[in-house]
Amino acid sequence: MKKNTRRSILVFLFAAVVLFCQVLLAQVKKNLPAHDSVMVELNYEKAKGIEQGPYFEFNKNESAISNPSVSGTVLYKTPVPNITNTLYGVLPGLAVRQGSGEPGYDGASLSIRGKGTYDNAGLVIYVDGFQTTSSYFQYLSASEIESITVLKDPVSLSTFGMKGANGVLWIVTKRGAICKPTVQIQVVDGVQQALNIDKPYGSYDYARLYNQAISNDNYALNGNQYIYIPKYSAAQLQSYQNGTGTNVDWYNQALRKNGPFTNANVVFTGGDHSAKYGVVLDYMRQQGLYNVATGSNTSNAQLERFNIRTNLDFNFLKIFEAKVDLGGRIEDRRFPNYNGPQLWQDLSVYPSNIYPIKDAATGNWSGTTIYPNNPVASLNALGWASTHDRTLQANFNLKEKLDFIAPGLYLNEAASFNTWSRTAASNTATYARYYNGAQTTTDKTTNIVNNGTTAVDQYDWKQANITAGYDKHFGAHAVTAALNYYASNYITDAGLNTAGQNTGTNIYYHFENISGKVNYSYKSTYLLDLGFAESGSDNYAPGSRWGFYPSLGAGWVISNEDFLKNNKSISFLKARIGVGKSGNDQSNNGRYLYQQYYTGSGSFYTGNSLSGNSGIVQSYAANPNIFAEQSMKYNAGFDAVFLKKLTVNADVFLDKRSGIITQNNSLMAVYGSSQPYSNIGKVTNRGFEVNANYTDKVGQFKYNIGGSMTYAKNRIDYMSEIPPVNAFSKLTGQPTDIPIGLVATGLYNITDFNADGSLKAGLPTPAFGAVQPGDIKYKDLDGNGTVDQNDVTRIGNPTLAFINYSFNANLAYKGFDLTVLFQGSTGSDINLLTAAYYQTVAFVNNTNVYPIAGKAWAYYPSAGIDTRATATYPRLTTQANNNNYQNSTFWMKKDDFLRVRNIEFGYNFSASALKKMHLEKLRIYLSAVNPFTWAYLKTHYNIDPETTSGYAGLKSYNSGITLTF
Repeated sequence: MKKNTRRSILVFLFAAVVLFCQVLLAQVKKNLPAHDSVMVELNYEKAKGIEQGPYFEFNKNESAISNPSVSGTVLYKTPVPNITNTLYGVLPGLAVRQGSGEPGYDGASLSIRGKGTYDNAGLVIYVDGFQTTSSYFQYLSASEIESITVLKDPVSLSTFGMKGANGVLWIVTKRGAICKPTVQIQVVDGVQQALNIDKPYGSYDYARLYNQAISNDNYALNGNQYIYIPKYSAAQLQSYQNGTGTNVDWYNQALRKNGPFTNANVVFTGGDHSAKYGVVLDYMRQQGLYNVATGSNTSNAQLERFNIRTNLDFNFLKIFEAKVDLGGRIEDRRFPNYNGPQLWQDLSVYPSNIYPIKDAATGNWSGTTIYPNNPVASLNALGWASTHDRTLQANFNLKEKLDFIAPGLYLNEAASFNTWSRTAASNTATYARYYNGAQTTTDKTTNIVNNGTTAVDQYDWKQANITAGYDKHFGAHAVTAALNYYASNYITDAGLNTAGQNTGTNIYYHFENISGKVNYSYKSTYLLDLGFAESGSDNYAPGSRWGFYPSLGAGWVISNEDFLKNNKSISFLKARIGVGKSGNDQSNNGRYLYQQYYTGSGSFYTGNSLSGNSGIVQSYAANPNIFAEQSMKYNAGFDAVFLKKLTVNADVFLDKRSGIITQNNSLMAVYGSSQPYSNIGKVTNRGFEVNANYTDKVGQFKYNIGGSMTYAKNRIDYMSEIPPVNAFSKLTGQPTDIPIGLVATGLYNITDFNADGSLKAGLPTPAFGAVQPGDIKYKDLDGNGTVDQNDVTRIGNPTLAFINYSFNANLAYKGFDLTVLFQGSTGSDINLLTAAYYQTVAFVNNTNVYPIAGKAWAYYPSAGIDTRATATYPRLTTQANNNNYQNSTFWMKKDDFLRVRNIEFGYNFSASALKKMHLEKLRIYLSAVNPFTWAYLKTHYNIDPETTSGYAGLKSYNSGITLTF
């Protein structure tokens, strides 16, 4: 069947369903007593205020759909610049992992119900019915947000078609209300601090351990003898101990303890039946942790954000409902010109004894050819850089009530215009480096230079929705149906090339979606949901651009049955089940894989003179049949209320992925080119969720305690893997992102070697270079006498935890209240070599040494050094050591943790006090964000479990006030 024909049939069927329902209800009406003929119109505004867009959330008591939501009021309790960092533990099924704390670049990673694919697993975000970028969402203010909903059930996600496979975040912003004009003012002020900084050893321990490392390096040169030949003398070690030698704490010098944070907003609401308005003005300023002033020549890291949102609602002629939504934002980022990962790498690897901050002989900045980027000078002498972002989202919506044609029928048209642009500016300089009075590099000290403003990047996103809907409650029956057409046109500028010139190249993304949903309920007890989408993307070849995504859900409100109606223990009980298909059109392998692209082939030589010639070859073989990844989701669950106090929600889910875009490695080598990409990958993801809350009161003391847990684990069913030599090395059958490496069995000891330095008979030979006592010993899994890459196997769990959980408590007595939120995860591991390389690998390539290496293997009896029995780290070396720094179980560590995400203690003034102050509400409070952490990594290695390196994650202490008049 042709795609256009299918779409025409879908539109016809929807119209037929509406007509059938109308006839059915008319017949039902004739047979019902007059007092039962009460029409109840479904109010979309009350059910999250969303009628436009491919997602339709119906009355939860009359639908088999159940998706958790959180209000902006709850999010505001966690005062942070980035909205993603307010989502920990508040939405069951949503896993949130904190990243960098750098102002303006502090977004957390988000995933829904684990990870269903080894390709792009990013979720999709909608604000007020229209898709947005993650950066647009991240810097919304909590004061703008009415609610955030996690869409994860099969029926809801099927209506998103190719956008639904990884789950959806659905955000609704605040609207006006029918009330007298109200003004709410909120101000939060606080200080932010690094959650944790893993500092290296000071000069004494650095020199002491360096002496071991350099002696170890001379082991073979000394006839395989451990002879202590230190670089640093006893006098130098003494000077480091008594403070007369150079001992610079680069972290202390480059960073400050606190960075101020301020957020203030004003919210105006009001309106009547004809017009309503909601206006939000928000200002936020965050200062970074760099110990440098912000001025004309230098700058701390900082983010200044200005948000404005105006949501207007109009009703006129009893038929039309109109909405005009304008959301704008300005973001100004400013930071030292030498900033980000490179600066934090320098702080990690520059030893404390290399030089003082300023050269004693000249008073100029210190620096050497090996350590040229003096961290303090990098902040103070290189100037600053900045970016200026402007964002606008304008939504226009018109709804026509067509009750004169058929009661409950309506049309809705909506359009969205979303634009973003970034410009950059900088003031830069350079500085000369000195050491002991001599200039060490060719750099010269220059005056600050203004480099002007340049365009960096931009995007333009136009979207449109047209919805035909039907809402009808009649007696025991209720039918709600909607058919939606959605079109999206996204254009982004490729920005600047390496020469700083605008390339003028635009990248286009076109997407269309026809979706629909029908909900039927009988006596609010027997529930049926049907959903579908027909999605099309320009990512695929003409004739292969459209896919069909159906779904079916059913529910049973058991508590409405006669045998449970008057049950005192079970107040509410609903069982749900759903199945649906959705897709994912965003692949990490690139776009337009159906088109042939070419790349340079390097040089080949011809003729007697061997002239070099260049050519081109296929990047890969184009596949005209490439299509979106497919997801079949299954869900079963229940919602229950016991004793009118305990609410429980539980779900089990299964996600069967297929058609994951994968390079087809099954082709034989004689194919002669890079393998094509094909829809051949398969992954199974399964798990369960449980969420419970208990609410009660004793006199004037009210309390609520609750918790949630999500378990999700996946398995690669097929990925066209090149067959490894040994079956235990396979990735197929393992979870995605599983760490692969060698199995460490301990450290070599002196007794493992012959007098000539060779390994004793019976011990497998490692293939990663010569080894000596103190090196890591690995298991020969295939038993061939050699340890090499054929002996790798699974060595731990993925970094995305199998279990995410949270629990909370809310206490209130009279005007006082206390809220505490805990969040954590378990079942994940990290590889220290990748997550915290510079804190882990000591001395190699002129790096530093951290306490993790404090118990390194060493044996120098003449110096009183013997750690053979207690060593927890391999021998130290200043040279590359391929054997010791292989991915292995030796470096895999548990990443389990539990954090207190938020504590808030507040007081609401009494009505009598408010009356005297002519206020409606006045609240003052104190709060702390991330104040306490319990983690294996932190306890044993002083490493934060989420932000293992780079700009530290943040905790904060805040005070705030909210007043309404």
